[in-house]
Amino acid sequence: MSTHRSPGRRLPLVTPREAPLGAPRLGVLSIHLDGVRCRVGCEFCYLGARAQGPGGADPAGDTAAVCEALEQLDCSEVAVALSEPIAAHLPALAAIARVAIARGLPLAVTTTASVVGQLVARRDAGEADPLVGTTRLSISVDPRKGPVTPAFLGDLARRAAAPGRAVYLIATLIDEAFARALVAGDLAALLELDTIAGVALHGLKPPPPWCDRAFWLRSLAALAPLLSRHLDRRLFLDCYVAARILDLGGCPARPDLSPGREFRACVYQAAPDFTYQGASDLAARLAGFTAPAACPFPIP
Repeated sequence: MSTHRSPGRRLPLVTPREAPLGAPRLGVLSIHLDGVRCRVGCEFCYLGARAQGPGGADPAGDTAAVCEALEQLDCSEVAVALSEPIAAHLPALAAIARVAIARGLPLAVTTTASVVGQLVARRDAGEADPLVGTTRLSISVDPRKGPVTPAFLGDLARRAAAPGRAVYLIATLIDEAFARALVAGDLAALLELDTIAGVALHGLKPPPPWCDRAFWLRSLAALAPLLSRHLDRRLFLDCYVAARILDLGGCPARPDLSPGREFRACVYQAAPDFTYQGASDLAARLAGFTAPAACPFPIP
């Protein structure tokens, strides 16, 4: 399961408490609790390009290091990817949520419809809500991960909602057929759902040949009425499209922490920039952090 750029502007739900003086500003900080492909196993998943090193060898130590880092780093939001099987990751998610709540940081969780169903079932069975502290729940939507019909997704979003929690859909354009269906009307139907806060459109990274600049310009032209009504309100574009295709600003910076205490300046890059020993080491290495000067992906 992969996380993505925060869909649009940060939700103004809380004001984050100040980080220690001199801490680097990281924007949205992505956290992958496993750092590998989810069970769906899509061959194009950017996590699949990562070398499988020591990630997950010390999950308790990795979680402690992440939580210590969150206590020190100056980020605007924490975004966690939650994959199956979920049982192994729930303690880490709960620990991260406690830090986010204590610091007043928005917490986003990105996962699949299958996982959301499991989380809702746990809550409905009387267990503590596994998503406590989550201010945004983003459901990754594409035909490989499950049903994509508005009826199914709308009902799932309704069941997953909670006070202070917004539910978004992330539609990943995994192939031309799904992309065409979205442009032809499925996206409009999703945007009509009153149980969701918005829909984000995401292309694969690196983009396949069919998903080139010409494709995006044609698609955005066809979606002009929806963009006029909903862009940056209920409809959001990913960082690659906004910055590279449309030239609407530079890299928004989406750094990533993953098992093995790996840090990446861009969540989508295969190789880590470095591994860190602990929170102080990470903060020192990130002094003066800036967003990558160039996107790692070319424009087809």
